[in-house]
This record gives sequence, C-alpha cells and structure tokens, in this order.
Amino acid sequence: MYLMNKGQIFRIISGVMIAIIVVILVALFVGDDDASVNVDIDMSVPYSDTSNWMSFLSDEAYLSEVTLPGTHDSCTQNVIFGFAARCQDTDISQQLKDGYRYLDLRVAVDENDDGNKLKLVHGIVNCHVDGNLFSDYLYLQDVTDSIYKFLQDHPNETVMVNVKMEDDDHTAAEVQKLLMEEVKANRNVWYTGEDIPTLGEVRGKVVLATRFSDKDGDFSEGLKMPWVDQGNVTPTDIPYELYVNDSFRMWVQDRYKYSVENKYDAVVDGLENCEADSGTFFLNFVSTAGDGKLGHPKGYASTLNDLILEYDLKDNTSYGIIIVDFGTPDLARHIYYTNSF
Repeated sequence: MYLMNKGQIFRIISGVMIAIIVVILVALFVGDDDASVNVDIDMSVPYSDTSNWMSFLSDEAYLSEVTLPGTHDSCTQNVIFGFAARCQDTDISQQLKDGYRYLDLRVAVDENDDGNKLKLVHGIVNCHVDGNLFSDYLYLQDVTDSIYKFLQDHPNETVMVNVKMEDDDHTAAEVQKLLMEEVKANRNVWYTGEDIPTLGEVRGKVVLATRFSDKDGDFSEGLKMPWVDQGNVTPTDIPYELYVNDSFRMWVQDRYKYSVENKYDAVVDGLENCEADSGTFFLNFVSTAGDGKLGHPKGYASTLNDLILEYDLKDNTSYGIIIVDFGTPDLARHIYYTNSF
C-alpha cells in the first residue's frame, strides 16, 4: 500500500484550500448572474432613444420638474463582496447610454505617491475599473471622463451627479478640495450654482450636487443636498422627509433597510404624495439592502424593478428623481416617458 508522506499531504491540503479561497473570492467579486426585466415599452416614439431623450424636452423646464431616472451607488459594477455590495451591473458610460441622468457617487481619499485622489467606494468596499480581482481602483477622473465623453457626443443631455463622502479618515474639506480640482480643471462643463437650473442652462453640462457639509472651510459651490440617514428598519407612517435650504426644498425617501414589501409601499407613497416642481426636488430611492443582516441588492432589485415597471406612472407628470439598483434601458424609459414631451 502506498502511503503519502507529510509533505505530500500538506501540498494537497494547501492546494484544496487555495482552490476554495479562489472560488469564494471570485463569487464575492462577481456576485450572482444577471437578471432581466421584461416589459412591453412603446418604441415608436422619437424619445425612445435612451441616449438622447432629453433633447425632446423644453429648455424652460427646471431640472427638478423633469422626471429623471437615476442609479444608486452608480459605480459598484466591479466590487469585491459583490453579493452584498454590488448595486449596478453596467459602467457609467452604459448607464448614461441607457437613459440614466442622475448618478450617485460615493467617494473617499486614496493616498499614494502621485498625490491624493478621490476613489469611488461603497462604504468600506473599493470600486474597481473592471472585474479583475486585482484591477486598479476606479477614480473620480475615470468617471468624469466617461461623463464628459457622453455629453460631448450628446450635447442636449445633462447629467446630475450627487457626491457623497464615505471616508472616516479625512475631512470634508480634503474631499471637497480634490473634488473642486476636477471641477475647476473642466469648468466649462460643470454647473456649480446653488439654485435649481433650467434644462436650457445645463444642456451639455454636469450638474454638481453634494451630500456632505464642509465643517472645516467655506464651500459654497453646487446644489446642497444632504439629508439625515434613513436607515431604520421599522416602517414609519411617512417614509419621506422634507429638507429646506436657502435655495430650494427637497423631499427624500431613502429607506435603505426596508424589506422589499415595505420599500415598495414607501416608493409608491412617495410617487402618489410628494411634489416635484420648479423649487422642489424629490428623490425617491427604489433601492434597498433589505432588513436582514446581509443585504442582497440584486435579489431585491429584481422584484422591485418589476413592480415599478408594472406601476402605472402617469404621462405629463413630474415624479422627480427615481433612483434604482441594476437599472435597465426599459426601466429608464418607463420612468422618463412620464415627462411632457
């Protein structure tokens, strides 16, 4: 009988362990298979072109009056722990081509020998440029380059970016300094006013909004859109909250720990009751991480997106910004078709 020595046994065990680790890491990084949403959408209208739909809207419409499809945690296509952290399965370029005009960017400072830069994150998880486990971080300039290219090719569109700081190791002033370096280097492409613009004012431009406050300096550029965390699990009677600044009002429904059932109820409550007008933004998040200990955005989105597609959104109605996980072109169409074309 052939007996293996300790070295052979060790090599076999090590090989098995490495294989298991690789499988786990790949599963965490890639996440599960893509899901699709099937629905009949009227493709005969001229604004069915998701890359160019805003060109059919009036210049006089205020941005807050336009029903905008948006994506939540927009840069999370390539993240480790994909099961729990991935919220989109397309990159920024594709999301814009698919009709989404509101981007949710989460940033942190990356310190390196070439100087500090803003990288895209989802909490403590870094976003990467591709699905390679060891690929480079996705940086703000990667994202803005994609936006600039889209707007160059589609000058009648506009893209609203809402930047949130998710960094416990640096100050808001440090983040804002790096953010404004990018803006100032491309000043002609950005709208940085504090008042809600008309669509005519911002065609071909990136509209800057921020979700964090500058506690260490004077920062006054862009739309101020911070809101109090809505991470409660237990449903509230009124799921959306009102915030008022010197320039505009803002309703926000961002109950990101609700169950699918409670989340859908909250979204519909907002659709039926919240106003979006020339002086009021309404942000209605369809996304949720669920009310359990480990979230699974894609599983929840597959149900919620279907429910939104089945919901009878009315024509010529301003629903504000409807923000989704794993957005598809047809879901974007269903949302933006409600505008007054």
